[in-house]
Amino acid sequence: MPSPRTRGIAVLIGRRVPGLLACAAAALVIVGVAGADYSVTFPDRVGDAGSSLDITGLRVSEAEGYLFFTVTFADNFLCRGETGDLGSGSVVAIDTDQNPDTGSAFYGTEFELSFDNSAQDAELLRAHGWDFKAAPLPANGTGWGCGPTGEAYQLRASDLGLAPNAGFNVVAAVLSPHTDTAPDIRTFNFQPVPGRLPPPLGQDARAPHVLALPSSGTHGKVAELDYWALDGRGKTADTIRIYRRQRLLKTIRRALHDSNPFDLSHLAWRVPRNLRGRLRFSARSADAAGNRSSLSWTELTIR
Repeated sequence: MPSPRTRGIAVLIGRRVPGLLACAAAALVIVGVAGADYSVTFPDRVGDAGSSLDITGLRVSEAEGYLFFTVTFADNFLCRGETGDLGSGSVVAIDTDQNPDTGSAFYGTEFELSFDNSAQDAELLRAHGWDFKAAPLPANGTGWGCGPTGEAYQLRASDLGLAPNAGFNVVAAVLSPHTDTAPDIRTFNFQPVPGRLPPPLGQDARAPHVLALPSSGTHGKVAELDYWALDGRGKTADTIRIYRRQRLLKTIRRALHDSNPFDLSHLAWRVPRNLRGRLRFSARSADAAGNRSSLSWTELTIR
């Protein structure tokens, strides 16, 4: 359940209410959700976000063809756009076909609701390959709201291609280098018709997507090798290989584990004391079905 400190988040009907962002110290009223046809609150663990915003829950509501997504936080935060400070906030990603093997590499989500800094309003993104790209914002019915303990998004279900009473998977994430997501791994399933189950999954035939990220370290100390492993079903086994020119120096393997595509991954390597200079390393991941990603290469600088 959301934190008892949650006091409400405005949900907008088609446009941002003037002065809304200046009201962070006051409780905001949820418009339209109170009479929602159906609403489910998905809780998230408290205290698992480190220095990032700590998500306490994601509330999904449906009313008269509209969908409302309310992300609540454990502590007060500065609304993005308030007093010129964009701050940090949340995104909500939606898997409309309830299939993690299609759509983006972010758990198979096809759409993402975010905040457009330039427009100071909601932004809709559509899956493009493994990532997302901006999509035209529907002319009416889409909005964003902000209160002292969270954010909310609203849009019409039909703008996501959802039929009436259609279910979907959903995940919320904090915009931060060290993110908190709700749930911690994979997605929640929302069914407007209570008791309905999501469709069964078929065989996983899509490989993970991996990006090795430039890293550095100091000779004689432990270096952190950064990479990004994205898999629709949220499970990968990872292999890092470190080279000096064409010579293989080290192979590091990580067994199959839960892998959150909204967060970076790291593997540690104790650098030999006599090793300095420019190296390189590769990253490759396999999922639970054995599908393997392409190799991704990057530089590793040892001081």
